[in-house]
Amino acid sequence: MNNNEETTKNATEITKFCLGILNDESVKSEIKNLYNLTKVDFKKKEVNISDEFISKSEVHSILSTNFGRISDHWFKFSTTWNYNAYQTFMDMDKYLILIYLVQKSFRHYADILIIHSEEQFYTKEEFEIDKINLIEISDELSIAKETVRRKINELNTDQIIMRKGKKIVLKPLTFIHQRPKHSIKTLSQFLHVCSKYLSTQDWFGSPIDAKNIEEFTRENFTLVWRFFFRFKIPFLIRQRKFHGDLETFIVAGTIFANNIVRLKEKYKDNPITKKTYSKDLGEENFVEWAKFIILSKEPIIGMNASSISEITGIPRATVIRKLRISERSGMIHRDNKQLYTIGKNYKNKLKDVGRLFSENQIDLCKFVSTFFELYRNPNINKKL
Repeated sequence: MNNNEETTKNATEITKFCLGILNDESVKSEIKNLYNLTKVDFKKKEVNISDEFISKSEVHSILSTNFGRISDHWFKFSTTWNYNAYQTFMDMDKYLILIYLVQKSFRHYADILIIHSEEQFYTKEEFEIDKINLIEISDELSIAKETVRRKINELNTDQIIMRKGKKIVLKPLTFIHQRPKHSIKTLSQFLHVCSKYLSTQDWFGSPIDAKNIEEFTRENFTLVWRFFFRFKIPFLIRQRKFHGDLETFIVAGTIFANNIVRLKEKYKDNPITKKTYSKDLGEENFVEWAKFIILSKEPIIGMNASSISEITGIPRATVIRKLRISERSGMIHRDNKQLYTIGKNYKNKLKDVGRLFSENQIDLCKFVSTFFELYRNPNINKKL
């Protein structure tokens, strides 16, 4: 088998993998149940529930085809979120554990058919999580049990949480540290851009203004952020596993984003070459786009450690340490001007990288689909 046949085979396998996940009915079922959700102060209404949902496979098709065009908005949101997350504790594992605990409260409110606004949620004094243990946290987040124990003890010492036997109580500092004030705004802008591309389809309707998306998110915060964390937590777990730790992922991701920006300057807003590839790829333009970024031989102006530190909020000394680890593994390349770009090992691990990107893209499209299903639901969005 030659290289072209091998590439086509790998891409086809990724496509089949993507389509298999897109057939998952779990989110669809949960959204259907949410048609009976009401605010605490409202009575339930009898409504006719339509069986028609926004097709996640169609959303995936449209967004993956246009990801080269919307990537700027996604990376802007991701950069904002990562920066704020790291600044919370200067420790991404600790922050991952914190949001894992917070999402337990979101799940609880959804189970009892309550939606809290951002303001309501972040004025709470505390929230008690029953029957949770370190092994559960370790298994679900793929973090070593002893690391989880150490981080939980640190959160307890800092009075961010309180351990009470098998219970964990989220204290006021939990909500202060986790509140995503700026991230909601940048996420709303990204979702607005998504709506512009989705509006090319009759089933979606008109584009939705970023201000309206932001207002809806803040008003229905615990519901929207529950589904956001259903995307974000597995995303972080995958990145941590692939890169070794989340700080390394943030550093490498910043370099990858720089490669994209530099290539887009040369290829305008669609850096996908018109190669001949299998019809089975169909909707997998995102995979082709990612492959183009990684395999491109175009000379790229890299980033220095100081710029990466400024963008990510990670101290320069830590950035340099992570860069050296990534450079030794071949994931990052350093030139004679001390500028960093994507390394050759990204190319050597193309199949793994493609699968990682595909999984992340699928989960992102699921979240986008779910958000607009919630937004279009008149029982939830009272402004419709």
